[in-house]
Amino acid sequence: MAAKTTTRPAAKSARPRTPRSAEAYRKKWTWDSVAWATHCVDCYPGSCMYHIYLKDGKVAFEEVAGSAKKLWADVPDKNPMGCQKGAAWSRMLYGQERVAYPLRRVGERGAGTWERVSWDDALSDIADKMLDAIQESGPETIIHEMTPAEGGTMAIWPTQRLLINLLGGVATDVNAVINDFQPGHYITWGKFNPATGAGGEMRTRLRLIWHCNPVYTQIPNYHAVAEARYQGCEVVHLAPDAGPSSIHADYYYSVRPGTDAALALAMCRTIIEEKLLNERFVREQTDLPLLVRVDSGRFLRQSDVEAGGSDERFYAWDTAKKALALAPAKTLRWGKVTPALDSRTRNVRLADGSRVAVVPAFGVLRTMLNRDYTPEQASAICGVNARVIESLARKVATRPTAIYMGMNLCKYYHGDLMQRAMLLLLALSGNWGRLGAGITSWSPGSGLEGQGLFGQKQRTGLAETRRVLEVRDQLQAMADAAAAGADSKEIASIDAMVNATRLGLTGMIPPAFFWYYHCGYRDRWNNKQWNDPAMKRTFDEYVNEAVDAGWWQGVLKPAPDRPPRVLFEVGGNMLRRQRGGRSHLLEHLWPKLDLVVSIDWRMTTTGRFSDYVLPAAQHYEKPNFHTASAALLELKFSDGAAKPEGESLSEWDIFRKLAGKIEERAKARGFAEYTDSVGRVHRLEDLYERMTLGVEGVDDLVDEWVKDTAAAGMLKKGQSLKTMRERGKAEFTRVGESVYTLNQATDAEPGKPYTSLQRHTTKGQPYPTLTRRAQFYIDHPWFLEAGEQLPVHKDNPKMGGDYPFVMTSGHNRWSVHSMNITNRMLLQTHRGRPHLVMNTKDARRRKIDDGEEVRVFNDVGEFLVPVKLSGSVMPGQVICYNGWDPYQFRDWRGPMDVEPGMVKWLHFAGGYGHLRYWPIQWQPTPVDRAGRVGVAKVMSGANGSGGRGRSRAAER
Repeated sequence: MAAKTTTRPAAKSARPRTPRSAEAYRKKWTWDSVAWATHCVDCYPGSCMYHIYLKDGKVAFEEVAGSAKKLWADVPDKNPMGCQKGAAWSRMLYGQERVAYPLRRVGERGAGTWERVSWDDALSDIADKMLDAIQESGPETIIHEMTPAEGGTMAIWPTQRLLINLLGGVATDVNAVINDFQPGHYITWGKFNPATGAGGEMRTRLRLIWHCNPVYTQIPNYHAVAEARYQGCEVVHLAPDAGPSSIHADYYYSVRPGTDAALALAMCRTIIEEKLLNERFVREQTDLPLLVRVDSGRFLRQSDVEAGGSDERFYAWDTAKKALALAPAKTLRWGKVTPALDSRTRNVRLADGSRVAVVPAFGVLRTMLNRDYTPEQASAICGVNARVIESLARKVATRPTAIYMGMNLCKYYHGDLMQRAMLLLLALSGNWGRLGAGITSWSPGSGLEGQGLFGQKQRTGLAETRRVLEVRDQLQAMADAAAAGADSKEIASIDAMVNATRLGLTGMIPPAFFWYYHCGYRDRWNNKQWNDPAMKRTFDEYVNEAVDAGWWQGVLKPAPDRPPRVLFEVGGNMLRRQRGGRSHLLEHLWPKLDLVVSIDWRMTTTGRFSDYVLPAAQHYEKPNFHTASAALLELKFSDGAAKPEGESLSEWDIFRKLAGKIEERAKARGFAEYTDSVGRVHRLEDLYERMTLGVEGVDDLVDEWVKDTAAAGMLKKGQSLKTMRERGKAEFTRVGESVYTLNQATDAEPGKPYTSLQRHTTKGQPYPTLTRRAQFYIDHPWFLEAGEQLPVHKDNPKMGGDYPFVMTSGHNRWSVHSMNITNRMLLQTHRGRPHLVMNTKDARRRKIDDGEEVRVFNDVGEFLVPVKLSGSVMPGQVICYNGWDPYQFRDWRGPMDVEPGMVKWLHFAGGYGHLRYWPIQWQPTPVDRAGRVGVAKVMSGANGSGGRGRSRAAER
């Protein structure tokens, strides 16, 4: 029998007292309200959704929302979508670099002395100087140095609307300013921007991470690479230096800087010689079956064979009929023709009765590959073992392969050749235009049609929107009818964009001519030692030929004899980012400028040398949208939940107020209208009304955009600013018909995986190139002269002089460009200052220790920086990551001060099919990778000069 037990009543106990530290901690994580936000910056594709938590009117903290829904049954969702920059963003709203009031320069530019002024005083003075420039020199002397900005669509759209559309100023093309243009893609496809799409990652079975470090640069999205490995995807990292992306790859192969074309071409040879070639794809999709004349190296054209024939129609050799076959232009399908894909030389009769030997471009390619790019030859160039090259080639040829390529290659002098070689590798294996295959790029945003509709409206409201849409539909029907004879709708759309650009209707210019004529780069670009030895003439001669031939008609602005007068920098930082450096622009461009205006939330290097710094509202302080990309199919919203600091204003409020002030000051002068250089009349008497349509509040503007976008059928009916605030995003119901959307050449549908270029590969839609095929053979006279009619390997020119190190770069882990680099929380996660990464053995030979300050120098300039020693860097290579602000270096000199800012002369070529400028497409862009530098200890007692005097011979 169990013992009897008794239970005493429990003694009443007091609740334990919460320690003060716990109370403080809990109080820290309390809030008054929550809002949706994202960071509308150049972080592609970006759009990571956050919740921001507000307390006492300020942002207390933020956290990843994890709100991305699962879109495809066999593809993991994109969550959590965020990074450490986004999680610490609010620290920058209240940091010491924040500018909260309008500032006017006192004393010399760059002196760093300012006086606080009212918005009225600042805008009045700015308006007067703008009117002076217009009246005395023309509106084209007002320059907006266009960047993706730190303000998203809210920064870009109001700036363009006033300065470019209404006043007739010019904007430098953003894709050249930041150099994210992929010239090799453009040369091959006639467009640089086919994105890989969305949802196809799980179908990839071989991923080549090439010239990219996504563990650093794609933190929100890299998990898709890791997840694909569960489906059998093998990951290979190809780069000069081992890094975080190497650790997480199945294989890492070190490639000498700038030699990737040799590696890719040797892989191409292996595929051909081992009979792994996808002949159907190559015949249909590429120009390699087209016949090339042996005597001239030019394509055999219809005008060669038939009297009155076209210069833009080409031939293949029909193996069945043993005769010439004219290549179709409206389709890639050959019908009953089987084009020869061999190395045989054949003789054909020309229109004048003579005969000429011809060979398929494929034969020219194969001969070159066998002569110059055996695996052993390529190994000696690039450093990758010959057997590894062969093994990689076999994998590419037998698996759905995707190349994860960042924005690094386009910043090499011969990046176009390397990209063309990579695309050739994909073409020979049939690896684009299908899920799981292709190569990464970026695509301009589309979808927020309300912004474009606002510019076409005469008043606000949906009734006016419907009127504009009816007119637009009528014009589109007329355009479609006119384009019915075009080879494709995409090609017709590009033609229209090219014509609009030449008429000055886009307001955008390729800045290479601005740099050449007005910024002092002409002398640098003419430096023969810093250019490709294949240049047969001076740089000036090529530029003059391009201009005289009219290849760049309508975009040479400001004119060579008309210097710029006013410069607006809105969310960008020209004196940090521009290749060639702060000192070069301050010497050659700044003295010409009557006015420099920097609109930003913080003080920057460009701001320091501006006449006015106007405070812009930051993220979380204004309603805004991230630029919608083809890879997202969603419009992401960032709310203006916090009150702007001090007197900061949204860019909309800044530019609408400036429009009103220009109108007011123009009336005082009796200045009512003017005509720009292309004959357009600009009225000033009702400038404010045409700028705003009566909309003043930024909330009202955004609401109008969203409602109009829904009215256009891009969003579901009923969408508004209210619904965006509730959900934080909206799904697009279709992808639209802009030229950049058409460039994707895909029938993307929301909710379904897609990839670009599918209309070419599955429907036979022609490419927008001269030959209407993916074009690997370029018979432009300049390309033939340079030996670049086919992709080849060329050594990097010795940009900056004959020095022993090549300096490479890339985005660092701690900042999107430079905007987060002084975030105090993030500064605690690394050394907190710029550094140069150097091979340990190279440093030891120079008696350089880890953490020691060194001098990096060449014939362009020099800078001082602490060194970080690492065996992960190749001997002869040094790395200085992009994104440090000049004021973090001694004397405000950094890596931009040793970059010559060279451009490749071939990219001035035109008058040839698709080699023609239209916004963000074909144009010369500056390069900065693999420039030559010396590295030396800082001499004892050296000051800001860095101890000049160490000889180049001593560096060797």
